Amino acid sequence: MKVSKKYSTLLFSMIMALMMSFAMSMVMTYVAVGLVPNFIIIWGRSFLVGFIVALPTALIVSPIAKKIVDRVT
Repeated sequence: MKVSKKYSTLLFSMIMALMMSFAMSMVMTYVAVGLVPNFIIIWGRSFLVGFIVALPTALIVSPIAKKIVDRVT
């Protein structure tokens, strides 16, 4: 399935937010509580909150970051 090029920034931001919040929430949860029996539940909540914050942040920051990269390259 192909997605239209006009949605590429949105799709890129969504994928980045998903991957970053997945990895960061897992590491931060592990550092905070260790590998406890209910780690998956604690991490799952942390991941959801992280994604809710990461998606709008990525949507706002992605075009700004692209402009900065375009200036320095």
